[in-house]
Amino acid sequence: MIKAVPAAALAAFFLPAAALAQTPDESGAKVLFESRLRSELVDQQGFAGQAHALTLRARLGWRSPTVSGFQLLVEGEGVAVLDDRYSAPVDPVPGRPAVPDGETVELNRAQVRWTGLPDTEVVVGRQRLIVGNSRFVGNVGWRQNEQTFDALRVTGSALKPVTTTYVFADRVQRPLGHEHPQGVWRGDIHLLQAEADTPLGRLAGFGLAIDLDNAPAMSSTTVGARLAGARPVRDGLSLTWAGEYAVQTDAGANPVDYRLDLQSVAVGLQAPMWALAAGYDRFDGDGVSGFQTPLGTGHGFLGWSDVITTTPAFGVRDAFLRGSLSRPAFGRTVKLTAEAHAFHDADGDFRLGRELDLSASVPVDAHWSIEVKGARFESDHVAFPDATKAWLSVEYRY
Repeated sequence: MIKAVPAAALAAFFLPAAALAQTPDESGAKVLFESRLRSELVDQQGFAGQAHALTLRARLGWRSPTVSGFQLLVEGEGVAVLDDRYSAPVDPVPGRPAVPDGETVELNRAQVRWTGLPDTEVVVGRQRLIVGNSRFVGNVGWRQNEQTFDALRVTGSALKPVTTTYVFADRVQRPLGHEHPQGVWRGDIHLLQAEADTPLGRLAGFGLAIDLDNAPAMSSTTVGARLAGARPVRDGLSLTWAGEYAVQTDAGANPVDYRLDLQSVAVGLQAPMWALAAGYDRFDGDGVSGFQTPLGTGHGFLGWSDVITTTPAFGVRDAFLRGSLSRPAFGRTVKLTAEAHAFHDADGDFRLGRELDLSASVPVDAHWSIEVKGARFESDHVAFPDATKAWLSVEYRY
């Protein structure tokens, strides 16, 4: 393991070129500040009471100007609990459901970025990673305590049109917080990715090796590819598509031997003010293990309720329909989003449940935004409870 830098930030896993690109203002000095106040309500089968969580998250940091190709970024993060009628990660409350946002203060990011060579970026330290659609590596930005990584990341695009990325990481700061027994994962994580534009869209191939010291059951090797593209069908309307396939095997000290796959496909239509897509995700299971994505942002997949947070041994098949609509109202643009999910086991032999998700968000001005969001999961299997969740978030970004 690389020890010279407590390699902070499970860096750039298979970050697409678009995610790695730096906008012009990112080379200058800037004070970083953002805050989010959130109320979360959970009504879940099996609990006598509801969960009521009111939390305030704040981040404060500074990004230096770029000097001789070097740039420093430091950022702290704190989460305060204002209403604690819920089971927090390290403070469970009997009879109330869990909300994975606990009180914490920690170093969120501390990284050095170097761009001294043409078409090359090197980032070392504790950093934020959002890779592609965040299925395999993400910052879990939905939760109040962000997931960051201690890592070394090297990205190059000299071999045009191919962009390559290598990442080594040895520590994951998880949303559960550093006081939780599983709040920090340690081990060796390697990623190698290559991607390029093709006539059918952006194609990325990657290999991700995870060997965790204190979570061996999550150790695995995954090799996969993703294609995403769009094509105009007439003025103001495009056909969109995305497909993904990956194979996962056990690795390191994982006590179970397995070989599983993931399949994903979606097609849709997109216009300037609306979008509609239908898709299918299949996470394999062999009766003992399920295909897992332990470093990803799970909230974006398998429904917003997060009832199915890990893949069960019998796997998951999710047929979904999602749509969004942006409409002007009161001088602002309100975005409405809806999703519907039907869940089965991986082989389609029995139903697991169904879910409906709804949200409305509006930017008040250049700094403030408001979001109202809800999810309803109705279970058809004893392994999963019925659950209703609702959120109200007010966010400020400097």
